[in-house]
Amino acid sequence: MSAAPEPALPVRLLGIPLTWPPGPADGCDVIERNLRLDPHWPVFAEHLPGNPMLPGSAIVHLMSELAQQLAGAARYDAVHTGVLRDVRFARALVPPARVRFTARRAQRPDERIECTAVLEEPTGDVVAARGVFITDEQ
Repeated sequence: MSAAPEPALPVRLLGIPLTWPPGPADGCDVIERNLRLDPHWPVFAEHLPGNPMLPGSAIVHLMSELAQQLAGAARYDAVHTGVLRDVRFARALVPPARVRFTARRAQRPDERIECTAVLEEPTGDVVAARGVFITDEQ
């Protein structure tokens, strides 16, 4: 008998419920999630009307969510808290953009988790934001 699949994880982004697949399996070093920014989300009517973009706080929140999932991979229900540091923003995320959020274990002794938000464009991918997640255990 095979195990039931893990449930999707509800993630709330400024009042908008998103559903991301469950976190990675044990031993996984990277997790990616794709998101298409819907221009009809209420946040875009409020955040810079006439020039909508995803707020930086939302980008940080989504990168932190992934990093916490990756940090808790040893136990699916584990919650690892920490902080996203050294956050840099290079491009605005404007609807209807496609964005790939990634959390990757750094190949260093300190086990930091490097996070990126990559804007997928027809001419090539562009890193829109990056940061380093440090868990409370470090």
